[in-house]
Amino acid sequence: MFNKLLLTYFLLFASIILHSQTNPTIVRGCHKSFANQKITITTEDDFITATPKALYSAVADTNGRFSAKLDLTEIAELKITFGKFIGLLYAEPERDYNLLLPEFENKTIVDSLNPYFEPVSFYFKIKNPVLPELTDAIANFDKIFNQFLNQYFLHISLNRYYTQIDTLPTFIDSLFSDVTNQYFIDYKNYSIAYLYALTLVKNHQVTIKDYFSHRQILYNNPAYTTLFNELFRDYLPYYADTRQGKRLVADIAKAKSYSFAMETLGNNPLLQDSTFRELVLIKSIHDALSMEQLPVSSCFQTLDSIKIYTKSDTHKDIIDNIKQKTLNLAIGTKIPPFELIDAEGNMVKTRDLQGKYLYLNFINIKSFTADEELKALKFLYKKYQDRLRIVTVATGAGNMPMISKNFRDNNYEWLLLDGTSEDEILDKYKVVASPTCYLISPELRFILSPSPAPNDHFEFYFIKELREERIRKLRQEGSQPSINGEYDLK
Repeated sequence: MFNKLLLTYFLLFASIILHSQTNPTIVRGCHKSFANQKITITTEDDFITATPKALYSAVADTNGRFSAKLDLTEIAELKITFGKFIGLLYAEPERDYNLLLPEFENKTIVDSLNPYFEPVSFYFKIKNPVLPELTDAIANFDKIFNQFLNQYFLHISLNRYYTQIDTLPTFIDSLFSDVTNQYFIDYKNYSIAYLYALTLVKNHQVTIKDYFSHRQILYNNPAYTTLFNELFRDYLPYYADTRQGKRLVADIAKAKSYSFAMETLGNNPLLQDSTFRELVLIKSIHDALSMEQLPVSSCFQTLDSIKIYTKSDTHKDIIDNIKQKTLNLAIGTKIPPFELIDAEGNMVKTRDLQGKYLYLNFINIKSFTADEELKALKFLYKKYQDRLRIVTVATGAGNMPMISKNFRDNNYEWLLLDGTSEDEILDKYKVVASPTCYLISPELRFILSPSPAPNDHFEFYFIKELREERIRKLRQEGSQPSINGEYDLK
């Protein structure tokens, strides 16, 4: 009897383990032009901060082949970046996607120097589709929907002529009657609702009631999230100006209270679902921080309270991203970590750079000012190398050999790192122009963010920092100022 019972428990446990294990989603492709080229796959970590989440980064082999194994638990919008392109794929769990790749093209010199460059975007075609393929359906829908917007939007908005919108849902349904994927159905419905909101066919309160109140929150459906962000953009000042929400600013700025803020938002009959109401609160605080409408400390304390009381792990992640976004590159905060290869092929990590002041500069050797900035850096290096560590990160696709030769020819002795194929570090440090520079403390905290360029009076600001550091040390040691009211800095 005992053995049978033990066997039953064993089989039950094995069944649970078997069903909990899922196969990875495979995203692969092969094209000879991709040989030795970098491919990155990202998705959106959350739709409020739009923080990208890296899923895969690798270099295709010599045949131009790559294969990524992704752990997806639900459908995800993937952005696959290579060269001057960014391709969209709506990937389902446990699928195998063999991508039809275009001819690889790198960014041009003009593209690399343009801080406003936008990659060429497209929807991937699949060599081994499962019909009707979700990415194809969304690509076809977007094409029809955008054509409709371009043709009728102004006519509807200015003349309040709504006949075209009234006929659009039926027309769309007839075209996609064979697509029963719920993700697509939601994508279609919320896209049309977004059109209603933009053209004021329905007022925002009606749209919230029809599409959000007491409905499932679709965190990973871009049509849902786009509409949510539109309806609740800068919601705090709007709602605080109503009779129902007049306490909301005080709930956050003064009381810093999750429960008070939730209670005030709950006065709105459209926000009775507590999880959705909490999401609106988080979005409201995010926008208030972005617009500098409320004190950062009050917002952070309220967010900390939400994180303690929320039952949603997704909301906890959003809160972490909001705080990270707010503090990113802020003076006094730790610098974002990175790992880059130097000109000799050695891996350099951020922790290797502590102990001295750090002047971190991002330079595209093909920029017009690059030579002059490098000469100015040489002067600073020679003069302050005992106190100041200079690190140049090369930017611009394919530029590392050129800037390495420039360093050798001119006997530049400070550290050169290869960031020419590392878009992630450029995003982390908000590098949109050359040069982009930061002065960082020996403990790897931002002092000047950004700092002046080498040829833009950087030395003046660095000397000022050295002087202030000396004063701080003297104060800690209990030294007294001299007769003229200043500390002895000798």
